[in-house]
Amino acid sequence: MRILLPVICLFTALSLQAQNLIVNPSFEQILPDAVVVPCEFTQFSYDFPRRAQSWTGFTGGTPDLLRAAENCEWLKSVHTGEQCLGIITYLPAEDVGQRNDFHEFVQGQLNAPLKPGRKYKFECWVKIDSNIAKIHLAKVYTPKTPVVPVEAGNLGFCFTVAPFNVHEISSASVAANALKPQINFGNILESRGQWVKLSASLVPDQPFQYFTVGNFFSDKTTPNSLPQDAHLLVNQKNAKQGSAVDKIKRVTYLCVDDLSLTPETPPTPPQSLEKALLKDKKYTFSAGVLFDSGKADLRPEAGAELDSLVIFLLKYPDVVLGISGHTDDVGTDEYNQDLSERRAQSVQNYLEIKGIRADHLRSRGFGETRPVADNTTEEGRQANRRVECIVLKK
Repeated sequence: MRILLPVICLFTALSLQAQNLIVNPSFEQILPDAVVVPCEFTQFSYDFPRRAQSWTGFTGGTPDLLRAAENCEWLKSVHTGEQCLGIITYLPAEDVGQRNDFHEFVQGQLNAPLKPGRKYKFECWVKIDSNIAKIHLAKVYTPKTPVVPVEAGNLGFCFTVAPFNVHEISSASVAANALKPQINFGNILESRGQWVKLSASLVPDQPFQYFTVGNFFSDKTTPNSLPQDAHLLVNQKNAKQGSAVDKIKRVTYLCVDDLSLTPETPPTPPQSLEKALLKDKKYTFSAGVLFDSGKADLRPEAGAELDSLVIFLLKYPDVVLGISGHTDDVGTDEYNQDLSERRAQSVQNYLEIKGIRADHLRSRGFGETRPVADNTTEEGRQANRRVECIVLKK
């Protein structure tokens, strides 16, 4: 047993690593003939994509592939391995004498397209260190350039089917094209010089295979740790400076490491529901369980019932489902028809919110026209008040 334990642990670690869809997630792999010098920032925009394998930078920014070293004053270690990403995510236009905020972006890729409708778990580790921000801008400008490090939010991950061209992404183009990340950590990233983990879920609606990392929002709308009166004071002082070098730089320099995107294992649908839909092509929900009497809004308790249907549809993503609403014969034909239609639509709306594709759902109301029991008894009327789910295509 003592001999097998390390082998089992290694196998488990490799299995988990194999599930990660992000290529070169820890920035450890570099291109052939590339050299990454410890404790050094990138000087040119073309340096990063020529060093980090399977990653791309964009014109106008100089994202850093940082290599840690014991003798490096400002980066003795990264989260894991020896390298990490470094980007500026907050630097207002007023501070650099430009029309747009200065944000840096990088583009990564996945080893396979994402499956629309499937749920994925995203994680990454980040660190904001004021010392790194000061040293970095001292090298970009001068050691005398005043720097005010801040902790900011709005770290976004924008997933796309095709890759962006190196000239397509900048603060100006992001604003012009209204790009919005599917995953965005909007709140202030309170790191205080330590590595912190960020987590989110993603349910893609397209077969994404690329993603871009950066701040997709203006600095005026980005939450940050600097008090408002301090911002006003900086703006007043910067307005008096003619040279961009002398302006105060409010900056967030963000280190990123160990990105992970893994498919979540869908829960197993209840055996009775799965068996009924696979064998009989039909499953019936009692309207009394899903709705209050005479209402089409789902009851709070209905979520637990319909979630089992969500689980089934995620497990069998090719299924096209019909949703039909039915009532008893109490009330007018017109009232029952309208109520049945609205109830069927409410169920479809719930499934769509849970990530089920709209083009795989069909809802329709039949009112009182298709009873399954005698409407002269209460038991019969209760059986007729129902929502039927029918497999139209598998």
